[in-house]
Parts: sequence; C-alpha cells; structure tokens
Amino acid sequence: MNLAKHDQYKNLNMKDYVYNVLKENIMNLSLKPGTALRKKEIAKEFGVSRTPIREAFVKLKEEGLIDVYPQRGTFVSYIDLDKVQEAKFMREALETKIVKLACEVFPEEKLFDMEANLRVQEMSLKQNNYIKLFDYDNEFHKMLFEGCNKGNIWNAIEQLSTHLNRMRMLSLSADFNRSDVIEDHQRIINAIEDRNPVEAEKVMDSHISRIKFDQEKLKRDYPDYFV
Repeated sequence: MNLAKHDQYKNLNMKDYVYNVLKENIMNLSLKPGTALRKKEIAKEFGVSRTPIREAFVKLKEEGLIDVYPQRGTFVSYIDLDKVQEAKFMREALETKIVKLACEVFPEEKLFDMEANLRVQEMSLKQNNYIKLFDYDNEFHKMLFEGCNKGNIWNAIEQLSTHLNRMRMLSLSADFNRSDVIEDHQRIINAIEDRNPVEAEKVMDSHISRIKFDQEKLKRDYPDYFV
C-alpha cells in the first residue's frame, strides 16, 4: 500500500496514529476515491493488529471518508458534490462575515503572521508542492478566525469540509488557479490593513466562488473520483 507516514504523528497511540495517517492519505488523494481498504493489508503496512485499524475505520466512517459495505468491503468514499456544496455554502456565509470583522478588530501581530504564511505559500507554488500549498492555504484561513477570537468556528467548519477539502486538493493537484488563490490572499490582507470591509467581503466572496468554477472541469477530468 505504501502509505505516506509523518513524524508529527509518531508520539500518538497506535489507534490515533493509524487514523491520522489514513486520513491524511485520503485527504491528499494518495488514497484515491474508490480505493479498497483491506484490514489485513493495512495491519501489515503498520505492523499492528487489526484492532487499531477497526477503531480508525470507525472514526473515518463518521467523517464520511470511507464507506463500509457488508460482504463487499471498505472503500475510500467518493467525493460527494452535495456535501461539497453544503460546506461551500457554510464557508461563504461565515468567511465573508469573518473578514469584515477582521477589518475592525484584527491584531497587527496576526497580520504579520498572515504575511509570513503568504510568503511560504509562494515558495510552495514555486516548488510545485500542492500539498504544502493546501496546508498553508488552510492555515491562512484559520488565522482569520483566530485573529477575530473565533477559532472554534473554524474547527467546526473543518469538521464539515472533508469532501470540500478533497475537491480543493484535487484542484490544486491539477494546477487550477494556484496563483490566483495566492493573489486573493494578498488582496484579503491588503483590505484588512486598509480597514476596508466592503473590499474584504468582495475579495473573499470571489475567492470562495473559485470552487464552483473548478468543479465542472474537475468532474469532466476526474469522473471516477465523484459519486
């Protein structure tokens, strides 16, 4: 199976380690939608019994990342466009609000952190590392909520965005709008610095809407990834 494993999980207990590694490989599309997940094979990959595999499967199923079919097996779930649209609707509603609030209350040190984050996004783009670009993109949006003291809202968004995030990862892997995403982020920072809520909302709305434009092309190019 040759899963990508990462050091940041090495101090976790085995159940959580297996869960986090499997989730990351599903989210970054190393495990493609429709891939069969066999407990015996995964247990051999990790050198563990099947118990932590079963426990990890329970959490992944709850998050909609795997489907379990009696007598058939367990598979990485296909990207559900209805769930993509639900998450996109939520992000449009909440992120246009949060960026307007940021124009009123955002601390200077957080703006500095976002500028630094943006530089690393640009570096990831130059290195053609779309996985890192996705991670820093997510961190950028998380900073917006944390800077407005609304970090728990971002956590709730993330819990409901697994299908949307796989769509975003697919978009970045296919090189759709990578540079446009970074340009949007710079314009968001500029609007916050200028305390311009109208411009901030306009840029954020345009930024989130890019997902819609990507969707139709992604469905044509990767039809076997979707429900």
